[in-house]
This record gives sequence, C-alpha cells and structure tokens, in this order.
Amino acid sequence: MKRYYCEFCQCSFPDNKTNRQRHMEGGNHQLNRRLHYDSFKDPAQLIEEYCAKPPCRRFFTQGQCPYSLQCRYSHVSFDPTGRPIYPHELKELLDAIARPASPTKEKVKVERVRLPRGWRLRDLPPSLIPPKRPYDLRDVATWGE
Repeated sequence: MKRYYCEFCQCSFPDNKTNRQRHMEGGNHQLNRRLHYDSFKDPAQLIEEYCAKPPCRRFFTQGQCPYSLQCRYSHVSFDPTGRPIYPHELKELLDAIARPASPTKEKVKVERVRLPRGWRLRDLPPSLIPPKRPYDLRDVATWGE
C-alpha cells in the first residue's frame, strides 16, 4: 500500500482518503502547518495578529496557559507605560524567524557517490553517471548570467 508523507508533521501513514482526511483535520497537523506558514510572515504582522486576539483569562489569572502559541487568545500583557510585554514562546518564535540564514558562501561538504552493490559505473547510462568533480548547486540560478 502507498504511504503518504506529511512534510509539515514529518510523518507517514497509509495513504487512503480516510487516513489523509483524519490527519489533515488533526490539531497537530493544523498547528504545524500554521507555524510553517507563520515562519514566512513579517514579524511585525505576526505581533499585530497576536495582539488583536482577546486576552486569555487563564494566562492572566493563573500565570500560565497549557496552549501557549496554540491558544486562541492573546498572552500579551502591558506594562504601566503601555508598552507590550510578549510571552517567552512568542519571543522564541520571533527570534527563530529573525535569525539570519547561514551564509551562502560556506564550505561545501563533498559527498561521495556510492552505487548499490553489484552495480558498475561503466554500465550506467550517461545521464546517470555522477560528475567527476563536486559542483556547488546552491547558486544554480546565477548560472548563465
């Protein structure tokens, strides 16, 4: 039976309509999907959306909420001067989004190509023969410019 792999949840399961629908409607999948797409949003827009929610009663009475970022209410409080105080989980998410990507010109780790046992390089068609020297494929878009 074919298996479906969900890239948001990084899991696989037997692929049929019932399983896929149950997975897509599940809370973990919806959270992972939302967090994935939120990582592409502008941090200012994320903060604005988070602050627009009504305040969470549980968070403000008990000091914590088991839902953290999944909560449908806001955990942002305000200091006496009116400046917002963001919860630590929102700060962590914004730090992860704002963290710069690794530099584009870093040393490329060369991986040797290993053929399966019993295969010989000379028996492969030309399109499947690996290149003789390592190529850095990260800047393919700049080729030909």
